Amino acid sequence: MNGLFRLFVEGSVGWMTLVTLALVAVLISMWKAPNWVKEFGLIGLGLGLLGSLAGCCQACTSIICEGDIAPMVLLAGTKVVFITTSYGVIVYLLSILINMLQTSRK
Repeated sequence: MNGLFRLFVEGSVGWMTLVTLALVAVLISMWKAPNWVKEFGLIGLGLGLLGSLAGCCQACTSIICEGDIAPMVLLAGTKVVFITTSYGVIVYLLSILINMLQTSRK
């Protein structure tokens, strides 16, 4: 569990919280509003991408201010940037799976 919490913090608590709220909306809409499951998943994906873009902008600003940086630092920052996107993709894929299961039951 320590690893998941570390990823949550590394991916930016603010953006990861927003994507988690989209995940909660997917799970709640599964029972309350089945037609909205996929849309909430898409919101999670969009928020994950926005979080990654915000992280890229921050990284570029830091690189410009710092000047010359080591390649390992750049690679570590690149890894962090993709955490929110990965989480958003997982939320979206889960919403598609739930949507497929709900439509196959009808």
